Amino acid sequence: MHNHRIFSLLTAAVLGLGTQAQAVPTPTVPRTAATAARPLRILLTTDDGINGAGMRILRDTLCAAGHEVTVVAPSADRSGTSGALTLNAVMRTTRGTFPCGTGTGASWALTGTPADSVLFGLSVVFGAQKPDLVISGINYGQNVGRAVNHSGTVGAAVAGAEEGVPSIAVSIGLNLADSGTGFSQTLAAAPTVATYVKDLAEQLRDTAGRDGRLLPDRIALNVNYPVVLDEAGQFDASQVGGPSVTFIGHAEVVRPTYLPVPNTPDTYISQGPICGLSTACAPETEAGADTTALEEGEISMTPIAVDGTEPPSLRPLLKVRLRKQSPFGPVVPFKAGGPPSAGW
Repeated sequence: MHNHRIFSLLTAAVLGLGTQAQAVPTPTVPRTAATAARPLRILLTTDDGINGAGMRILRDTLCAAGHEVTVVAPSADRSGTSGALTLNAVMRTTRGTFPCGTGTGASWALTGTPADSVLFGLSVVFGAQKPDLVISGINYGQNVGRAVNHSGTVGAAVAGAEEGVPSIAVSIGLNLADSGTGFSQTLAAAPTVATYVKDLAEQLRDTAGRDGRLLPDRIALNVNYPVVLDEAGQFDASQVGGPSVTFIGHAEVVRPTYLPVPNTPDTYISQGPICGLSTACAPETEAGADTTALEEGEISMTPIAVDGTEPPSLRPLLKVRLRKQSPFGPVVPFKAGGPPSAGW
């Protein structure tokens, strides 16, 4: 695929696209090895459509680890649709299957949005037996700052959390230094990020409390993984820092522009130039922001309370639960984002 084509797709996908934490008591209880290692039942979706490459890499990684994965996703790219729903309209579905570990997984493609996919999956596909986790992604292009409000990737995770199911949105950042290759290293990072997400899901499982929930009720987790380049311009996972527990920033990721079509009255072309290339956008003003963490080469983890009310203990407990062995070396402590008074 030509670089300009990859660049165009990634532009659309963007909308589709410290200090060590102090010890805090955590509500975990002793768990047997069998309980901790149980396979997770996962509803996987994406705003890139049922054939989204990032989603398929994550699907295969989760399946190879023994988890039970069901894919429910839009039949076509629905990037930038936030939490939009299809109401009072006919919605068609197409069923399929895919190899999943030693068995077979089921997939559903529907003519709806990412949020539709999650709600359909929970009510029709899973029914009374809800999954352990909803994962939306992997999206090519970060969903941080103002893009969070418009992202179909995040919108799907929020829809899951609203239904009481632990939900994670996952995106890989764009490194502006890689723009000359059409952001090829964002794609190159996908297998590493898929493994990271698999490990994250298992860590949430292994540190769950008595109720077995992977995340607190009505909390979604927005994960953004940076692309850090070595001297040769190649993705280097060993240089990735963090993770940092962050806040949603104020900066822009893309700046929508509307260009009139010559000689065609009342007709415009909508474009989404990526901020920092040829387009100047609103800067970051929020302390401990997700945008800042990503720019500094750190994994950003942003808890999103779907009702807007964040429990004071949320962030300290999240840092404690997720302090774990990094896939690339020694234990990596979480970094605190934002002012000292911020909390879970």
